[in-house]
Amino acid sequence: MNKALFKKRVYGVAFAAVVLVMLVVLLFPVAAMISVSLKRANDVFSLPVTWIPPVVQLQNYVDVFYKMNILDGFKSSIIVTAGSIVTIMLIDIPAAYAFSKLRFYLKKPLYYVALMSQMFAPVIIIIPLYNMMNNLGLIDSWLSLIIMNTTFNLAFIVLMLKSFFDNVPKEVVEAATIDGCSSFMTLTRIFVPISKTGIAVAIIFAFTRTWNEFLFAFTYISTTEKKPIIVSLYEILKNNPAVGIPWHYVMAGAVYATIPLVILFISIRNYITGDLTSGAIK
Repeated sequence: MNKALFKKRVYGVAFAAVVLVMLVVLLFPVAAMISVSLKRANDVFSLPVTWIPPVVQLQNYVDVFYKMNILDGFKSSIIVTAGSIVTIMLIDIPAAYAFSKLRFYLKKPLYYVALMSQMFAPVIIIIPLYNMMNNLGLIDSWLSLIIMNTTFNLAFIVLMLKSFFDNVPKEVVEAATIDGCSSFMTLTRIFVPISKTGIAVAIIFAFTRTWNEFLFAFTYISTTEKKPIIVSLYEILKNNPAVGIPWHYVMAGAVYATIPLVILFISIRNYITGDLTSGAIK
């Protein structure tokens, strides 16, 4: 066998093995979640451990649907997440373009401030933020969650988008300038269309971070009908502490909470696989 061909096959086998290990690691929690969600309470910790439940308990999903107030939870999460993502993108896309391609006063200090802001966890300032929201009369409102999610995701998303905008060839900007495009026109007509991959990835990150945000949702919202889905899931954990945690219900609720993430990823998968400079050539 040719040495080069042998080496190519070895690399191919090694790559396939690495991918297989990664898939197992990534899919193991998902498989465990689905398996437990379909078990009866007595079967969750039974030995030997079985992946396929001896009795498939679809009733778990019916019970959790009412225990978690699924419809209200989804409604609250969708409103908060959609409001946060729209606000984040309206601010961060122009900001990332400015950091990447424009020159302005205090550009570097502001960029470093954005970097440094990622060092601080929201839990550190949760009390003063609560007092501020209380003084503004925003406690127990979706607007408070939109403001907090927007604030604590702005820097992360703008840095992410900047890295994508940095990869746009400078010749594209020069061509747009020669054609008489202003900075705003260059952003909306050039950068946004050819950076749709980066924007799609940013939306996924913003959606995931906002959809799964628990600290502010748990602290600020007290009305049951306004609680996001992630807080509704926590309500199952603290119910009936004397009899232990109903893991079959928790996992069924986790499946419900995961469905929108899967739907979002499937919906924008074409943008993620798109070519970065698609449509950039005149």
